[in-house]
Amino acid sequence: MKKVTVIGKLHQSGLDILYGEGGLEIAEFTDPKVPVPAEKITEADALLVRTGILTEDDIRNADKLCVVSRHGVGCDNLPVSALSARGIPVTIVGPANAISVAEQSISMMLTLSKRVEEYDHAVRDGNWEIRNSLRTAELAGKTLLLLGLGRIGSEVAKRARGFDMNILVFDPYLLAKIIAGAGATKVEDWIAILPEVDVLSIHLPLNDKTHNIINAEVLAAMKPSAIVLNLARGGLIDEDALFAELSGRMASGGAGLDTFETEPPAPDTPLLSLSNVTLSPHSAAMTEESARKMGEISARNVIAGLKGSLDPELIFNREELKSRGRHEN
Repeated sequence: MKKVTVIGKLHQSGLDILYGEGGLEIAEFTDPKVPVPAEKITEADALLVRTGILTEDDIRNADKLCVVSRHGVGCDNLPVSALSARGIPVTIVGPANAISVAEQSISMMLTLSKRVEEYDHAVRDGNWEIRNSLRTAELAGKTLLLLGLGRIGSEVAKRARGFDMNILVFDPYLLAKIIAGAGATKVEDWIAILPEVDVLSIHLPLNDKTHNIINAEVLAAMKPSAIVLNLARGGLIDEDALFAELSGRMASGGAGLDTFETEPPAPDTPLLSLSNVTLSPHSAAMTEESARKMGEISARNVIAGLKGSLDPELIFNREELKSRGRHEN
């Protein structure tokens, strides 16, 4: 009987797939505050990881491990290189959460440009005259810069077209004609065009090259009224630099943040004190629809990994496995 360890609470539809498969011994660990016993990792044939961090030391003695199924699309909480070196595929859920995250991006964009929270409070406080302040703005005609046009970035672009925005994309891995097909224009030097940008939306993985990619220098080059959105990974933005700008020169702008360098952020995190910052608890992908799809796909990836029949498009480390000659898919 194959052993499967599930780390994090999985949607019931995903659990139904695992338990319905038969021949699997399943161990669930749903409380992130409770450490997973070492033997439940080292003796596992498959791991399904939704929450928490898996280290190289954790999997060092996991000699039976065939697949690590990530409940999501980012794998910065997994020792991908170490797994690749051992020929173990790491799978992701593909576009399962793209629509939910894209909708949240547009929601934050609208909330900030229309100053929804500020105007709501004004009405409740009897400040009806705020209507004459002309502090809100239209999205139509504004310039949106997408850093990355992957699954989520593409869905954001699709929705931004509906608002008649001018969409620019920096993605060195895509040809200009592919980007044009998404109704956007490819840019080669995204730093140079920052003074033209009204909304900057980040859709990048977190790694050594992208950590704090949005820093004080980048923010200083942007319009005072610009909006910055990060629904990708905490650590992409220098949060101290963002606070300094939004509480000063960019006070008329704003930020929408679903992810943070430290999660959950401490109550005294400076950004949490600003009214021009819209926040959510790393929940952009966690709609009912998205959670169901991610649970089902991550469960199917476990089964496919144990059977050696993975969809190559869902193998996160496919190229690294190929380069090492360790996997056939």
